[in-house]
Amino acid sequence: MRNERGSVQASTGSSWRSRLACVVLLAAWTVPATAVLANASARDIDATISIDRRANGDETAERIDDPVIVPPATTPVTTTGSPTTMPTFGFDATPPSSAWVRPDLLAPSFDPAYGTPVRRMTTADDTRFDRNTYSRRQAENADGSLIMTYHGSARYRVYSRVAGQLVRELSIHPDAEPQWHPTSPNRIRHISGSDAAAGDLRYYETDVTTGSTRRLADLTTRVQRRFPTARYLADRAEGSPSADGNRHAWIVFDASDSALAIVSYELSSNTVLAMLPIEAGGIDWVSASPTGGFVVAGYGDKTVVYDAGDLSNRRLINRKADHSDIALSADGSDSYVYIDFSADTDAGWLVAVDLTTLDRTRIFDLYDGANTSLHVSGKGYAKPGWVVISTYNCKEPGAWSCDKVLAVEIGGSRRVLNLAHTYNCGDDYWTETHAVVNRSFTRVYFNSDSGSCGIDAEVYELTLPTFE
Repeated sequence: MRNERGSVQASTGSSWRSRLACVVLLAAWTVPATAVLANASARDIDATISIDRRANGDETAERIDDPVIVPPATTPVTTTGSPTTMPTFGFDATPPSSAWVRPDLLAPSFDPAYGTPVRRMTTADDTRFDRNTYSRRQAENADGSLIMTYHGSARYRVYSRVAGQLVRELSIHPDAEPQWHPTSPNRIRHISGSDAAAGDLRYYETDVTTGSTRRLADLTTRVQRRFPTARYLADRAEGSPSADGNRHAWIVFDASDSALAIVSYELSSNTVLAMLPIEAGGIDWVSASPTGGFVVAGYGDKTVVYDAGDLSNRRLINRKADHSDIALSADGSDSYVYIDFSADTDAGWLVAVDLTTLDRTRIFDLYDGANTSLHVSGKGYAKPGWVVISTYNCKEPGAWSCDKVLAVEIGGSRRVLNLAHTYNCGDDYWTETHAVVNRSFTRVYFNSDSGSCGIDAEVYELTLPTFE
């Protein structure tokens, strides 16, 4: 029932693919940052990193490659307008519009059903796709001035968010697992690559304005002292650092790409906090939690959580590894939010699990006439208690959940806010919607093929309405 990465079935035909013309306006809706990230550090982590690295004798900073700057495009004219509807909460089954057409690049528009401002940010006209990378990886930088995409040329691209100008095409490996720096808007942190040919046991940072890359940390000696055959590290493209960028978790692999161990690492003190041999069952991914207090690991037959400081206190979250993310609850604690496509007690439910207490909250039931695949994005740290859900591969045509982007409350009243229809019907992994919310919970980036049902996914930017 659940589609794994790289496999997605095509949705059935929809009337909106007729692409009739319509004219719509853009509203400048904003959401204030109403909450502060719990447990996030206020210190300048970069300064601490440089001091602690020198104290540990780890003088690793170095320049590597300087990619060529791509000339920017012409800045488009910005248009504003007024929203046409109020926010729509609940299991709303308003269908997508039969009059919807793919908007011009960067042209302002509204979602026909929900009135949310939407812009098409990239084009796949001359390539396979130019898409958002994943729902668990930030598309937008720290100050909202840039976005990162994955282009059909197997390169990451950085664009000006407002003007849509191409700032740079990065010369990092396609599997470098890039993450925006939490506070510096021009820096991306990444590994070397996620296989034995390209990977290593180091961590890097690239300045997207200059193209220069430096080495932030070298774990080689420390990891190989415990695991002599260790060759490279990766989180398998589904992990994230803590919200402040300080705590990390990776899987360590050998030259035959076999997983050896999980490593928990603190960047500010350049400390390998703990290493733990891999359990049986085949590990899929690993991630730090937003507070940095936990490491979560997804195996083929289970998802488990450890205390990040020493990788002890192992606890079972569930007996399956479905699409998920780790978000902040309303009280600032870590919650694992996932769709349960199993036959267990929570089968069919979107569930939030408190990583401290393992208390479970059922949010809504997709087996109840709303069967669809989905992805979760818990990256809106400034609005704890909320995640963004994007759905695809709908099995119940016309259901309230089909082919949408939603904001979902993971506790309290468990409200569902309808944001937009995706007008996406592709039958390939590259066209999965993979919506991701920015840190301030003000904008969402999602993929759509605009009804072509191919792999030509493009990035759409959605501006969230104001709501409490």
